Amino acid sequence: MSEQLIIRLGSRAGQTISWLVWASHNAEVIASGEIGNAGELEQLAVRLGSRPVIALVPASDVVLKHISLPTRPTRQILQALPYMLEEEQAEDIDLLWLALGALEQHDGHYLQHVAVVQRERMNSWLSWLNNAGFNVVRLLPDALLLPENPLPACIELNQQWLLKQGAWQATAIDSSWWSQYLALAAIPNIASYSPWPADIMQSQQNMEPELPLALLAKQLPEISFTLLQGPYAPKRQQNKVWQQWRSSAVLAGVCLLTYLLVQGLSVWQLERQLQQLQQQSLSEYQHAFPGETIVNLSRQVNQKLAAVGMAGETANFLTLLSALQQQLTELGDIKVDSLRFDASRTELRFSANAAGFQLFERLKTALEGAGYVIEQGALSNDGARVQGTVTMRSRA
Repeated sequence: MSEQLIIRLGSRAGQTISWLVWASHNAEVIASGEIGNAGELEQLAVRLGSRPVIALVPASDVVLKHISLPTRPTRQILQALPYMLEEEQAEDIDLLWLALGALEQHDGHYLQHVAVVQRERMNSWLSWLNNAGFNVVRLLPDALLLPENPLPACIELNQQWLLKQGAWQATAIDSSWWSQYLALAAIPNIASYSPWPADIMQSQQNMEPELPLALLAKQLPEISFTLLQGPYAPKRQQNKVWQQWRSSAVLAGVCLLTYLLVQGLSVWQLERQLQQLQQQSLSEYQHAFPGETIVNLSRQVNQKLAAVGMAGETANFLTLLSALQQQLTELGDIKVDSLRFDASRTELRFSANAAGFQLFERLKTALEGAGYVIEQGALSNDGARVQGTVTMRSRA
């Protein structure tokens, strides 16, 4: 999605919050406004919460530092960074969160950019947004997004002046202290994107006035930093459409699995029935011709019948039987109880039982479609099964 929702939070829940819907593909403002405090974020989420959120926080609450390292930072060195800053902080280092910025190298020395912020404040900002239902993808200090050309640069937003003096040097000063800060900082010249206060004597360059959040939004592609690292990193969002259809998909999967199991059971039963018939035929042949080695039962039966002039009848019988077996395999739950072949009429008569009347009708239709004349006898219902007789002969 090319539209982003940019929300500038305050240091405290009761402060004014500014927001802007930004179309990043054409750098256009879709909508903008303010809400009175963090308690109104939920209402804002109902209106605009489908967009990814980039949260900006007052740069006055985030301390940007440089740490000089003797070598390229390793995992062990990065883990020790909080303790390198411990003496510089008035608070317990365990109460602070350190986020890593860019790494610079100059003449063999390494300079690691670090942002320091109170964990309690980080937790508050994220709880305001998450409880309202926003999907927060980035969080960073507001003044860091001021343009780098020219520098220093400033703009007024929600009773604060945002000031950026370097690539990793940014802060926010309450408007009531702005004059005193400039006097102490002794900045020779400053580029202002807001109308300059007439009562403040400062050498400044008036830039084209812009909507503060729009000016900051334009710099988002240029700044890759975010405070959301480590345990604060955004969690992967689940697809909401998938969540809605997941139950249906699971049910469909269960139904498909059940169908495959039933079909597999039917095939297994038919294969078992076929094996029993083959074993029965083998036993009958061994009983009729004891001591003879069986290599190919069908061929040996044909040879025996040819010797007594019955090869043609056997071929007709096997043809009818093969056609019947093929249709029984395709239909499923229909079982043959007995077979009788009349060589003089070239017909196969069999009795069978099935799970329903429809299976007999489907068998009759299938055999007729295969080119056979079918005469179906009376069908009777014997409990859960249907019994019937069928006569099958070739059309020729």
